[in-house]
This record gives sequence, C-alpha cells and structure tokens, in this order.
Amino acid sequence: MIWAFIPLAALIGYLFGSIPVGLWVCRMYGVDIRTVGSGRIGGTNAWRAAGLKAAIPTIIGDAVKGAVAVLLVRWLFYVFFPEPAAMSVEEAQTRKLALDLAAALAGGFAVIGHNWSFLNGFKGGAGGITTAATTLALNPLVGGVTIIIGAFLIWWARIASIGTFAVAVSAFALFLILSVDEISPWPFAIYGVMVLAAVLIALRPNREKLREQKERIITLW
Repeated sequence: MIWAFIPLAALIGYLFGSIPVGLWVCRMYGVDIRTVGSGRIGGTNAWRAAGLKAAIPTIIGDAVKGAVAVLLVRWLFYVFFPEPAAMSVEEAQTRKLALDLAAALAGGFAVIGHNWSFLNGFKGGAGGITTAATTLALNPLVGGVTIIIGAFLIWWARIASIGTFAVAVSAFALFLILSVDEISPWPFAIYGVMVLAAVLIALRPNREKLREQKERIITLW
C-alpha cells in the first residue's frame, strides 16, 4: 500500500510545477510573456516582459511551488501512513525508502511541470529557480550550495542560462556523489538525473546560442 503513494507524489509534483506563475503575473500587467524574448514563463523573461515588478513575484512563485510540492508530499506521507509504535529494521528501511522516493519524484516532476506545463500548452520555463527550490527542500545543505553556485555564475557571466545549467549540474553531481558515499538517499540521485535532463532539454536553444556567443546578457535596464 505504501508504494501506491509514489505515483500520487509524482502527480502532485507535476501539478504544482505546472502552475504558470510568470504567465499569470505578466498578464496582470497587460503583457503576454509568451510573445516576449524567449517566450518562456520564468523570472528572466518576466523581467524582459514587464520589468522587476513582474520578475520578483514570478521568481518567488516558481520557487514556492517547487518547495511546497516536496514539503506537501512529505506531510501527506505521514498523514496517510502514520509511524507505528514499533517497527522492524526492514519495515523502517522500507518506509524511509518510500518517503525519500516520493519526495524525490515530487521535486523532479515539479521541475518537469514547470518546463512543460499542461496549463500552458506543455511549454514553460527553463527550471532553474524551481530546481533550486526543490533541491533546497530535499536537502538544505545541497540546496544552499547549489543556489550559491548558480547565483555566483549568473553574477559573473550575466547570463541566466549559465546559472540555470549550473544549478541543475550541481544538484545532480552533489546528490550523485553523496548517494555513492551513502550520505544521501539514492532516490535523490534519481531526482538529480531528472532535473538535469529537464534543464538540458529546455535549454537546448540556449546551448546553441552560447556556442555562437549570441546568448542574451542580463541587464538592469
């Protein structure tokens, strides 16, 4: 029965991730973000479409929906499957594995939902902010390091896609290393693969522009 919760966790992650925050925020300012710049609905393009007043709530919303997906799944797990007074070692291990897998899939599918939202014609953003937030919710230490790396590279390069790549690669690499060393649960490494694949696919046009040195530079004005 406990394993039946896993697909529900994935669905919850996808539904939360699919909330098109940037589309709705920019619409409040009379702009269709899909017709501006890259056409994506993330924070960077919200900035281009309607300025900082739209970018800030978009970034916050994209972060919150990813973190909430993971936290909600963890909470629901304990609601549906209260911890018994006594458990064997095997039962405790099974329970922890199911919880970790549910949280990991919720986070991974939140990023997939953000990048390919069913509420936006299966289009979306690049997944950087949502990846950072879901990683933070899964493991605060890994999430913190990932955010620092991504923020530094955005500041250094002034290119949003480089920061997004860095967040996904960092999450993948750190969770893989920690799972191999048995410091972090192996389902989190699966999460790392999911978000890395989602970001790489979403940013395929940006990889070409980076090679051709035609990628957009972030400017304040």
